[in-house]
Amino acid sequence: MHVKQGFRAIGYISNNNTYLKDLRHRCGDMVSYEELDRFVSRQWAQRRTACPCWDKQLNPTTAVSGEASYFIINTGYVTQDDGKPIYGGFSATRPSVLGEGSWNGVLIGTEEEILTQWNNESTGLGKYTFLREDWYETMARVLNRFSGEEQTEEYWRQKLDEDYRKAEEEGRIGVFEASNSFSSSCFSYFRLSVDTADGQSLWAVMDLNRRTGAQQKWYGLTIATRATVLDRILDTHCYRLGYFHFENARAMNAFLQELAESTMAEPWSLSTPGEYPYSVLRNYLEHTLDHLLYEDWKAEPGTPKKVDEVAGKLYFNSGLLNHFFRQIIIVGDKEEWTVDLPILGKHTFSMLGSPRFFSDQDVEITNVYDGAVYKVPGIAKYFTDYREVMFNAQLPISLNDAHIFEDGVERGRLPKYQQEYEQVKDDPNKKALLCARIARDFSSAIERARLLAERNYKLAVPQYWIETHEIQYLLPIYLGEREENGRPECALALRLVQTGRAPYYRGATILTLDMAYNNARLLAKPDVFWLNTETALESDRLEP
Repeated sequence: MHVKQGFRAIGYISNNNTYLKDLRHRCGDMVSYEELDRFVSRQWAQRRTACPCWDKQLNPTTAVSGEASYFIINTGYVTQDDGKPIYGGFSATRPSVLGEGSWNGVLIGTEEEILTQWNNESTGLGKYTFLREDWYETMARVLNRFSGEEQTEEYWRQKLDEDYRKAEEEGRIGVFEASNSFSSSCFSYFRLSVDTADGQSLWAVMDLNRRTGAQQKWYGLTIATRATVLDRILDTHCYRLGYFHFENARAMNAFLQELAESTMAEPWSLSTPGEYPYSVLRNYLEHTLDHLLYEDWKAEPGTPKKVDEVAGKLYFNSGLLNHFFRQIIIVGDKEEWTVDLPILGKHTFSMLGSPRFFSDQDVEITNVYDGAVYKVPGIAKYFTDYREVMFNAQLPISLNDAHIFEDGVERGRLPKYQQEYEQVKDDPNKKALLCARIARDFSSAIERARLLAERNYKLAVPQYWIETHEIQYLLPIYLGEREENGRPECALALRLVQTGRAPYYRGATILTLDMAYNNARLLAKPDVFWLNTETALESDRLEP
């Protein structure tokens, strides 16, 4: 039986991935995990005298008073600049005797640094919304991905608290509460001082805390772009799929089923259990319309609209063909909803209501587009030069290791290692060894995929990345012994980087094969061997 040692014997550790790095950063030296464990365990055995404690108001108290809500424990290391002791800090939601109750950690720092952070949490963002300690780790990953930066968890923790305090002082915290029978959603939000890499504003969003007796009015925190916040508000108003507005889920499914049966045969559902019917078609329609609107927004004045408004109706080309090789045109009623939103201001949502579809030869379309003076809207264009979708197997590939490996396993995208990861995730040493092995496996798999791509230009499948409006490439990752024995384990999304001295591909993220197929279908129906879906066409039929 494995006996927990060190910090893990005290309570729940939310930052297993980073606390050793934080300790090394402060002491400026190598850190022995085994020595740290032994030293902390000795301190913990003498906790009544060795661990300073504080109550809920951060007033000093004793370990046996039953009022301890915070305590620090010596790590045996000191700061590199002034030789101050470095501690690990733990906190609890309910006061107790030290050694009893539920403790969470671990903050690494001097006594002054840890007390300052606890004080900030009790008066700042931590007092406003309930946040588990592991929330910051997730938010740091999200903010690094959105912003294109590589900052620490501690950096983002301070940045979020600073942004909250400033928003509170200036009265820039908005609250949205749905005022209809369609939704009971209520959430607050404020603007962050950081934007996405392509200039979109980022916002912190918190849900109403509905737990009885909760200390904080709000619960959790998610990072979202302004567009995502607006989408969430629109979700409280109607049942929708992107810009499509349906009366209910039944109406949407009926529309998707009829459209799927009318198009040239291809698998419109994913093989993943529990996915929505016609999940590929849902994704395709939502993002096709979104991109057409983006093209119209970017187009020069006088350019024919790809989402065309005629007599109160919106028309666009789905990019699909029916069984007679006719273009499928989707039509819907133009609907608008204007609402004055706190902080965000007045906003008008435009939607395509009661959608239906026709062949470009149907009278409903020929009455509007004669083919001579008025031509049907054009299909979505994601690139202007075919070389944009050709993968260059000669260019080097680099990986964002932390995101690719550890994050990939945590999000269930590397099932081969999932069971082993669950067994070692609480042991930093063993987890580091597993991630190192995954990295070696990946390096070998990428080299094999690159060799295959040199010999088969179709192997790397292009995908369109909505967030950045760029073409990326999907490479199959075979983690078995032989590529020809079955399908790959996953797909690696690569983006072309041309901002440095020489171009290269950067590994952006890992995708399951279903996710890869879904993304690739936006550009074209994938016909490469490794991405063939196992979904039979008969499974595209809804149960009666």
